[in-house]
Amino acid sequence: RGVIGGGHGSNNIPLNTMEYITMANTGNTTDFGDLTVARKDLTAFSSSVRGVFAGGHNGSNTLNPVDYITIASTGNASDFGDLSTNADQSAGASNDHGGLQ
Repeated sequence: RGVIGGGHGSNNIPLNTMEYITMANTGNTTDFGDLTVARKDLTAFSSSVRGVFAGGHNGSNTLNPVDYITIASTGNASDFGDLSTNADQSAGASNDHGGLQ
């Protein structure tokens, strides 16, 4: 599963929506749930179990929330905590390599 969250819609208004795709199939995205805060230019990273969305901005303010989701199930994001400083347009990374040797 791939999960897409945040961004901006018409008139550059930040979104709080999340959608997902099933990578084994082709087709359109499906509603996953909502982020805790509408924002764009946020960072995302994951393990094989949990996805995390962090930072971003709402058009006028840079933000610091960190949300998490369980990738295998759908639903709204939960509050994970806050970044130590507000940040947007950051990079994400993961330590989950799926069995590489």
